[in-house]
Amino acid sequence: MNEWTIAMQARKWMKKNESFLYSWHAYVGSELGLFDEFKEPATVEEAASRTGYPEDLLESWVQVGVELKHLKQKENDKFRTSKKRCSALMSDYGSPGVAALLKEMMELHLPTLLAYPHIMRSKERASFDHEEYGGIVAETSALLEHFAIRKIKRKVREQKIETIVDLGCGHGGYLRKLADHFPDIQMIGVDINEKVIESARLQSKDYPNLTFEVGDFEEWEPKQGKVDMILLHNVFHYIHPDERSRLLEKINHNLDEDGVVSVITPLGGTEHGKAFSSAFNSFFVAHSNLFALPKQSDLDSIFSKGDFDMFDLDPIIKEGSWFTFWLTPKSAEKVKTDAEQAEIQEHQEAPAKSASSN
Repeated sequence: MNEWTIAMQARKWMKKNESFLYSWHAYVGSELGLFDEFKEPATVEEAASRTGYPEDLLESWVQVGVELKHLKQKENDKFRTSKKRCSALMSDYGSPGVAALLKEMMELHLPTLLAYPHIMRSKERASFDHEEYGGIVAETSALLEHFAIRKIKRKVREQKIETIVDLGCGHGGYLRKLADHFPDIQMIGVDINEKVIESARLQSKDYPNLTFEVGDFEEWEPKQGKVDMILLHNVFHYIHPDERSRLLEKINHNLDEDGVVSVITPLGGTEHGKAFSSAFNSFFVAHSNLFALPKQSDLDSIFSKGDFDMFDLDPIIKEGSWFTFWLTPKSAEKVKTDAEQAEIQEHQEAPAKSASSN
């Protein structure tokens, strides 16, 4: 391969890297509050004086922002944040979820993906720190609320629900949104991260029908009878694939026979969002305490073992391959029928296995 070809190939890959600058610049500006610093036109020197940040580093960040159109250059060497492009990253207009999404990507996902050569060579996987990053993950998971809450509220009305439990509740956003419409329904949030639960309690202090408990959702038991609805949102990647059916068996035991389970999870092996779902999966499996996404083709088997029927599978964020669906307990008669059919199938397969081994 001649030097010209090598140079052109390098140039091609350099151009592909340009799209990364948008996320990097937004992350730095969000973390340091720089988009607020330039809410009104200001020079780099003025912003550096107010913030105490090194002027040369701030100058470089500003110049990148101008090229990306995150910042606009005004008269007298002043710069102003583009509200059209960056309002979501400013305190007056923005959402904490967007900042959390950038933080999760830049501090969790990308460092793990960049460590892949080391992880693969050493076979030493990372360990996800729930205490340090549980709050960030809870914040980004809450972004899904807006896409699923209407569907959940509709089911609450249809089923005449009286009790709701959110396993892995994070900051309790789902429950507060539901409590705004159903103030008489008793709701419980469970999360293993004590700081996250403290935040949920603080944010929910004006909701008398909400309570929160620190606990492992895989071991949680209701204190008073069975419940009508359980929310199981973004938790499967915390559970070893071999343990998922056991969790569902436990949930089935704690759920009323007419109850429902709301599930939200990214899935592997779907027609949607293959790039993102594969990247999510790469992040999860690089950790010793996180696990591969369930594949769509595995769902029937997982839920059947837990004696659940699944219905209304729906992609709510296609680019991330996030799906929502419902689970309902199988009737005792159907459980018996399924078990009989499984036994028949096992007997039919046994002679074939015996013949192949001979």
